[in-house]
Amino acid sequence: MKHYDVIILGGAFSGASAAILLKRDRPELSVLVVEKAAAFDAKVGEATTEMSGMFLTRRLAQWQHLEREHLPKEGLRYWFQNEKVHCHADASETGAFQRSTTPSFQLRRDALDEHLLATAVEEGAELLRPVRVREVELGEFDHRVTVERDGGDGGEAETVSCRWVLDATGRATFLGKRLGLIERNREHPTAAVWCRWQGVRHLDDVAARGPLAFSRGNVASRRLATNHYMGFGYWVWFIPLGHGETSIGVVFDTRLVDLDRGKNLASDYLAFLKAIPAAAELLEGARMKAEDLRTYSNLAYVTRQYMGNGWALLGDAAAFLDPYYSPGLDHASFSVEATVEIVKAQTLGEDVAARIAEHDATFLRSYHRFFRAVYQDKYFYMGEHDLLSASFLIDTAQYYIFVVIPAYRFFGKFHWMPVLGPKPAFFSYHMMRIYNRRFKAIALARRAAGEAGRRNHGRRVKALFDLQVSPFRMAARGVKLWALAELDNVRLAVKRLFAGRPAVAPVAAPPASDEMPVQKG
Repeated sequence: MKHYDVIILGGAFSGASAAILLKRDRPELSVLVVEKAAAFDAKVGEATTEMSGMFLTRRLAQWQHLEREHLPKEGLRYWFQNEKVHCHADASETGAFQRSTTPSFQLRRDALDEHLLATAVEEGAELLRPVRVREVELGEFDHRVTVERDGGDGGEAETVSCRWVLDATGRATFLGKRLGLIERNREHPTAAVWCRWQGVRHLDDVAARGPLAFSRGNVASRRLATNHYMGFGYWVWFIPLGHGETSIGVVFDTRLVDLDRGKNLASDYLAFLKAIPAAAELLEGARMKAEDLRTYSNLAYVTRQYMGNGWALLGDAAAFLDPYYSPGLDHASFSVEATVEIVKAQTLGEDVAARIAEHDATFLRSYHRFFRAVYQDKYFYMGEHDLLSASFLIDTAQYYIFVVIPAYRFFGKFHWMPVLGPKPAFFSYHMMRIYNRRFKAIALARRAAGEAGRRNHGRRVKALFDLQVSPFRMAARGVKLWALAELDNVRLAVKRLFAGRPAVAPVAAPPASDEMPVQKG
């Protein structure tokens, strides 16, 4: 029986990255990557954040590939609407005024995954592909992995042994499901529908041909941001891809929006997008690649355990929360880096029991804090320009101040600690929970008062992404917006008192509103 130090299940981003780092840092280790797919499919696009961008550039040394095959990302941008909005120039907007000073990218994931897997092989990892994993028998740093070489029933089977087995199979989470570790996050009932498009209008060209006040409103490219079109209970992403296509997806809270994902999925998805005036402006003359249309239900899930004696779950095989803020590759990068360091230590003879326990506690704490502080019930106020902007500004400022700036300016390298993972992050965690709950309450109060989306046209909030003082200014601007919203909520309370209306709007069913383009009964 052939023996390896490490066997990695799955050869996409997480698996290939782990293989690259193991072979670069410890060339003497034998590493086998087992990949089911003969070729990675053309995923509809994904964006890095500043930390996953740092992982790709500084840790994996992939600058050349990223510059040649992918687009730079210019932060996040948000668009809002009400009955007065007919195009981008009318909408309230929040986003960066100038180019970001930290690298991040709009990715074609199939191209990136193929390149990283090829790099892992060049670094000395072995690859079995296409091969299906039939079974994994776990021991104490002594495991058996049985694979079928043709990926079908009755194919040629082979069993190999290893000291470590790393599950990087993404949402399939092969090992996590077999160990009964994966739990759905029922408190975050979100779903998504997405597709790639051809011929989407160039947002910067649209702006250049628009009113002067709109065209001169930005120095950085608006198109190269991840553009979000926001509404009550949903958001829509527009991500430009390096070969001229655009990834467009709808993510929604199923308690608030009922987007039919049955036999009429394509027509309902298209109708949803075209009912958003600014989005429809970019889709004039564009073609949806209907064969690429995909949908997911129950987006959020998490493992009960990330790592044991000789096994670990990486990236999406361990957890997924929400594509808003693009945290997926951050989580993958953090979990790969942390896992690789423990594997390296254990294969050198170190007792890693305490490190494994710390790894589990830290990543689980990060997931649950991140959900409670950032995502829980966020979709209730996504349709309010000032509230969502305040949240974006304060959230992003803390990400920069406590994660990005330390990595670039203090550590000088990518650091494995996940967002909100450190125990001392409890202060940020509790503050974020407070304003997240307050924004939901204010948004529902506005709906009850008949003032939902009132601030969604003609307003602009500017952000700037750098490693100097801008994050502190963003935090101050966000707190100011919060304070103004609280003051206005006092006015709403008085208005409700005299009108005899309830304090909050009912949310059992999607309310009729220009902010919700499609509803199904």
